Amino acid sequence: MKKTYIIIPALEPELEFCDYVRKLQKMQNPYIVVIDDGSGENYQTVFQTLKHMENCVVLTHHKNEGKGAALKTGFQYVKEQAEEGDHIVCVDCDGQHAVEDVVAICEKMKRYPGTLLLGSRAFSGGNIPFRSLIGNRTTSFFLWIMSGRWLSDTQTGFRAFDTSLLELMLEVSGTRFEYEMQVLLTCIQNKIPIRTESIRTIYQDGNPGSHFRPVRDSFGVLGALFSNIGKFGLSSFLCALLDVCLFWLMLNMTGNGKGMFGLHTVFAATVVARIASAGANYKMNRHLVFESKTRSQSLMRYALLCYALTAASAVSVFGMNRILHINPATSKIVCDSILFFVSYRIQKSWVFLRTERVRE
Repeated sequence: MKKTYIIIPALEPELEFCDYVRKLQKMQNPYIVVIDDGSGENYQTVFQTLKHMENCVVLTHHKNEGKGAALKTGFQYVKEQAEEGDHIVCVDCDGQHAVEDVVAICEKMKRYPGTLLLGSRAFSGGNIPFRSLIGNRTTSFFLWIMSGRWLSDTQTGFRAFDTSLLELMLEVSGTRFEYEMQVLLTCIQNKIPIRTESIRTIYQDGNPGSHFRPVRDSFGVLGALFSNIGKFGLSSFLCALLDVCLFWLMLNMTGNGKGMFGLHTVFAATVVARIASAGANYKMNRHLVFESKTRSQSLMRYALLCYALTAASAVSVFGMNRILHINPATSKIVCDSILFFVSYRIQKSWVFLRTERVRE
């Protein structure tokens, strides 16, 4: 019979946490792994109680390392203990995840091997903290922009998968709350199926047990979302700078020294600079931004995209100038800013599309 490992990162849990673990023990064949993430001496009564429970192990961080680090500690332990096909369920220690939902998710996992299952909250009740509602909607929107995948609950800590994904989970970067966002991005990028299952939404008195820091941790989560597009933006900026430098270099090499240049000179400098900068941009995006292994198809697609974006930019600037009477320079800034995000999505989902999965 397959085992179910229930991983619970715990930071300063209340005594009620022990009752929650006792309820989980009534499941079929559970192995509970609790990670004390630097809770301190004041909470050792809770962890000592857990250590004496059947099929419950407590792993300890002597200082707080973050939720992502705690999850990885649990994953590493399971990797050393589990057999192929065993199930892993991650839940929080603050009472948000009902035992009945844990049982239901475990049953679902039998039908979806190699899949990441997310326990998705509805966020439709009046007792939901405003910060949780806004935070989830914001990250859902930006995840859709960055990856093309809409997930209604991106910050859920209720997740389940089998051992086939365990190695991948250990390789994902991040040590705090941003880790869970990185997991979603990594699974989407590597074509790992993601399935959402509805669970009840439980917030007790505004969720005081949560250790999510609204400012610092929100920046971490958003940083995980924007890290790739940040590299894309840096690549675009550096290649634009290269384009300008090469353009002026070519003019100075072929000019007449009087600051006057013929049309053929300007045209030649533009073409040479653009080809060189576009080639550099292709290389950087392929290897550093999207980490694609394809070459022949991606090169042709990249060239087609360059032509299409150039035409789209010219047409849209012309249209804004003629129809809305907006200055061409202003129009170009607006249009090219929009096309920047369009270019990112097309390059990610078409030009440098990954067709292989990292883990089977």
